[in-house]
Amino acid sequence: MAFPTTGSNTELQAVNQILASVGQAPVTTLTTDETFVLNEVSSFTGSISGTTLTTTTANIPVGTYIGGPGVTVGTSIAVAGVEVSPATDPVTYTYTVNISQTVSSQILTQSIATSRIESQTNPDVAIALNTLREVSREVQSEGWSFNKESDYPITPDSSNEVVIANNILHMDLNRTYTQNLDRDSINREGKLYDKTAHSFTWTDATLYVDIIWYFDWTSIPTVIQAFIIARASSIVSSRIIGDPNQYQILQQKEALAKSTALEYECNQGDYSFFGSPKGGNFYQSYQPFHTLQR
Repeated sequence: MAFPTTGSNTELQAVNQILASVGQAPVTTLTTDETFVLNEVSSFTGSISGTTLTTTTANIPVGTYIGGPGVTVGTSIAVAGVEVSPATDPVTYTYTVNISQTVSSQILTQSIATSRIESQTNPDVAIALNTLREVSREVQSEGWSFNKESDYPITPDSSNEVVIANNILHMDLNRTYTQNLDRDSINREGKLYDKTAHSFTWTDATLYVDIIWYFDWTSIPTVIQAFIIARASSIVSSRIIGDPNQYQILQQKEALAKSTALEYECNQGDYSFFGSPKGGNFYQSYQPFHTLQR
């Protein structure tokens, strides 16, 4: 069962810059067909009137896709269920779904999205867009002042585990805390794992970690965007054009964009030869006017 949707155009200007760099015509939209592959997990009896789903089944998670005869494709749980008042026997619950419709009481299915397939009809645009996203993740993984944080507080979940969210590229325990000195944390199975204790369990009420975040395109500083576009352009040139002269020219532009990005990073991060202590750079270089004041 598939649910078609539409992709966003937030990277449209960047993709057109890449296409222009390799001599391709610009496009007016990045609209793609996005297909969610659903996996049925269970079934239940219920009915839908408008956007209200009525059933005796409790705890259907928000985001679960609902299917069955007469059910509109793409119907999902938008608001968690609440118990009908006054109480009924058996207990009845009402949920809010995302699409208004009328479905008589029958066997309905619960499904979850297991994967997503995105297709772009223009192959050159698809290559440019996919390359842009690949390079964006690659560059952000290097860790910059805009997406890197130290001493970030993390609270383990009810199972005393730390699940690493999809928008986190890197997470490691901050070594300035004594309780972390004899620990060795890594990302394993999407969770923070302690190699020293051989366990996913963390007994601390709060863990302090160093994080590198993954940001959407619109949240990336302009200078870093330019570097990503320049690098993606040279890669796209090698993938769809194959002209060594064009590739060399684009690599030169990439080198210039990288130097500009590094200059921005040095200014933004307040780095010095002596490092950058926690809380800022406290080193003050010699300034001649100090001598003149004496």
